[in-house]
This record gives sequence, structure tokens and C-alpha cells, in this order.
Amino acid sequence: MKLIEGQLIHRRYRLDQRLAQGGMGEVWKGYDIQLGRVVAIKALRADSGKNVETKVRRLRTEAHNSANLAHPNIAALFEYYEHDGIGFLIMEYVPSDSLADLFHRKGILEATELLPILIQTARGLFIAHSHGIIHRDVKPANIMVSEEGEVKITDFGISTSSNQESITQDGMVVGTAQYISPEQAQGQQATPQSDIYSLGVVAYEGLCGHRPFTGATPVDIAAAHVNDPVPPLPDSVDLQLRQFIMSMLSKDPQDRPKDALVVSRTLSRIERRLLDQQTMLSDSTTVVSSGRRLPRRVASRPHGQQLLTGLQGRVGQGASEGTSHPQDSAKSRKANSQGNEDWKDQQ
Repeated sequence: MKLIEGQLIHRRYRLDQRLAQGGMGEVWKGYDIQLGRVVAIKALRADSGKNVETKVRRLRTEAHNSANLAHPNIAALFEYYEHDGIGFLIMEYVPSDSLADLFHRKGILEATELLPILIQTARGLFIAHSHGIIHRDVKPANIMVSEEGEVKITDFGISTSSNQESITQDGMVVGTAQYISPEQAQGQQATPQSDIYSLGVVAYEGLCGHRPFTGATPVDIAAAHVNDPVPPLPDSVDLQLRQFIMSMLSKDPQDRPKDALVVSRTLSRIERRLLDQQTMLSDSTTVVSSGRRLPRRVASRPHGQQLLTGLQGRVGQGASEGTSHPQDSAKSRKANSQGNEDWKDQQ
């Protein structure tokens, strides 16, 4: 069955535009004509050839694992449908760029820009883990970020559940080499700490502009995750943030944070501290002039004197308007005159 634009799936979902095509399936932007909303449709490729049944089983697994994951930071699954041996996932359409796109455009992200993305991703992963679902492919391409900064985790295509039969064979490596955890790279069973490791790689890449490990082949990269020490993060990165990310990248899963909730809460505390530091730095910015510290808003006027003179004039005017005694007004003018002389002496 070949999928074409305008085709109606399940007498309800119209295929409007092919968005992506991969080894297992293709993703379309579609339209739900019953509810009048845009949707994303993931389908098994028509030319998938061998092992079609295995691939359909994998799509069913993705549907099963995504069905109960209702959370603002996880792309929602609306329906699963099969026809002529082809499975269709009807999902929430996320009109956003991926974090991979953001990395490509900006290279290195400021910590205060990256942390909200990591925090929301960790929250979504915690919900998945709470339902026994391990994503197994946490990477920037599967983290969608809207212009408002809202995050959606997508693609549970190779996820695994604690209460389902495994589709992969024992010892089979599953994941993306650049972000795979050491235990996954060795064909061991993935755990919530495996997703935490992958999120640590994402954090490392966002702060450094590159991943911790490279290699000529995916096998070389996966081996580096297992055997090579993680290169240190730059000193320009906040010390506490550096230490925590390195804990996420520990080779031993038991040395990583307890769960994704700990990750989100710890990163939130670091974010608040960094934001507070920025605010304090901004508020404490002053200009030192002739031994007297002037607020920045005063010093921004020419020599800082125009505003001061205007203020003194208004003070004098206010004293005059506030009394009916001429002698009080004269005293006020004398005081203002003396104040001006003091200012001139300090110049």
C-alpha cells in the first residue's frame, strides 16, 4: 500500500504532507476531518520489504507504550489503527523545531536557556519511567521545543516496557550511538538510568557545542561510551552544573541520579540560582563617579548632573509650594544653593 497526499486513512485522517521517512516508517502531517484538527500520522513504510510483521509489532509496542503517557512534555497518542498489515499511529502534531535544530543554529546554548529544556524533558521521562516505559532513544532530534520554550518528547519507537515481551534479542544493541548509555552499548537491559545518561549527553552537547564522544563508526562511538572517560566540561560552565551533569554521565548506572525527578528538581534549583545571580548582578551594576556611587539610571544622563539638578529644582519648588511663609522659601533656596556648592566642590 503506497501512501499519497490526499489519501484518507481509516475514513477519518487525511494525509496532507510527508514530513519524514526512515528505515521503519514515514511520518505525515495529516488532518482529522471528524474533530477538525491537525495531527501527525506515523505509518509503516510501504516498501519496508522483509520483516514487516516484526516492524508492525514494534509499531504496536510504541502505541502500547505511549497510550497512557498523558503529560504536557510528551507528545500525545490519539489512536492506533491497522489496515492491510500496515499500522498507523495517530499522534499530536507538534509544530516545533527539534532541539537538534536549535543546536545546529546556535551551537552552544547559555545554561539558563538550556536548563528549562532539560528540566521539562526530565519531567516527561519521569512520567514514562513511572509507567515502566524506558524511551531508549533520548536525543535532541526527539525533543521538540516550541518558540515559547515548551518541550515535547517524541518517538517511543524503540521504547521498552517492564510488563511486555521484548522484541529485541538478548545482546542486541538498541539506541543511537552518539547518545547511547554504556549498558545499552553492551547489549544489557536499559533502565531509567539509561535515559538519564542519554539526557546527560544532550546536556553536555548543549553546553559544549559537541558531544562527549566521537568516532569513525557507530561501533567506535558506542565503545567510547563504555571505555573512555568523559572529557571535562569547560570551566565557563557553572561548577555545580558541571558536577551534576558528570554524575548523569557516570559509567555505572548506580552512580547516576536516583531518578528523572531528582534530575528535574536539581536542575531547577541550579536554574533558579543562576537566574538570581543574573538578577543580582544586573541590580548591583553601578557607576563610580568622584568617590560617590551613583545608580546607573542617574549616571546614564550626561555627567549624571542634569537629573540631579532637575531633582534639586523640584525639591526647592516643592518646599516653596508647601508653605505660605516667605522665610521658609528663602531657607529652602539657601539650602539648595549650599547643596549645589557641595556638589561643585566634589567635582
